[in-house]
Amino acid sequence: MKKSRHIYIYVLLRFFIFVFAIIPRGFALFLGNFIGIAAYKLSKEARMVSNKNIDYIFPHLGKNGNKRNFIIKNFAMIGENLVDALRLTKFENEKLDKIVRIKNGKNIRKLFNRGKGLIVVTAHLGCWELIPAYFSQKGYPINIITREVYDKNINKEINRIRKTFNVKIVDRTHAPIVALKKLLRGEIVGILMDQHAKRNSVSIDFLGRKAETAVGPAYFAMKTAASVIPIAIHRLPDKTHLIEVGEELKITRTGNQEEDILENTRRCSKAIEHFIAKYPDEWVWFHKRWE
Repeated sequence: MKKSRHIYIYVLLRFFIFVFAIIPRGFALFLGNFIGIAAYKLSKEARMVSNKNIDYIFPHLGKNGNKRNFIIKNFAMIGENLVDALRLTKFENEKLDKIVRIKNGKNIRKLFNRGKGLIVVTAHLGCWELIPAYFSQKGYPINIITREVYDKNINKEINRIRKTFNVKIVDRTHAPIVALKKLLRGEIVGILMDQHAKRNSVSIDFLGRKAETAVGPAYFAMKTAASVIPIAIHRLPDKTHLIEVGEELKITRTGNQEEDILENTRRCSKAIEHFIAKYPDEWVWFHKRWE
């Protein structure tokens, strides 16, 4: 049963990649909006998790009756962002500047030019797949640490799109060694750190509630001279995207590794929280963050 479901999802994924590539972007976004709302209607578990998470973080939405509208809008925007992620290959020989703008881009250039490596912390916010593709297209050596999805064929298809833009994939199981080597070469390593971490994590506040958070960014920063910078992306009213580059995060090194990892993980997480709190309707509220 599970294998059949994976095959069905894979075929559906390939179908949408094909369809979104041949129709105009405006119509594709319209379909993405519809698909997002349909997913809200059809996925009971996703609705339940979203409702639970919203009750945790924004209890006032339940009181004034706006919670349902917020969640439907969230699913619709995720559907639109999925469309642009699946249409990425359309921009292989073009400039992503057509649909992506950047704010404070000088920050990343300044830190990258130090030649010490750069750690980018980000979140599953907006169309996050555009971030590595955009910076790779600008000539930066980009590596992203990822976790394989539940099906190897789906995983292969997702990575095929990423590799179109020369984005290097670092599997999470080999991340410590590979990522350190990349940073020591002066390259950029991107890490999504807003999901529940089962291993190599610390319990810290995330949007006001305790959550297990990956220590990877803190560990890599403390083992190298690499700088750490938060970056996020969100959709603008005209359906383009804005990448916001934050300020360099200060990494503390007191000599107490356990305390330093805890504090530095907290600082990285807070920087990501800032973006999620600023654009809450584009975060993945159906993820079981507070398990």
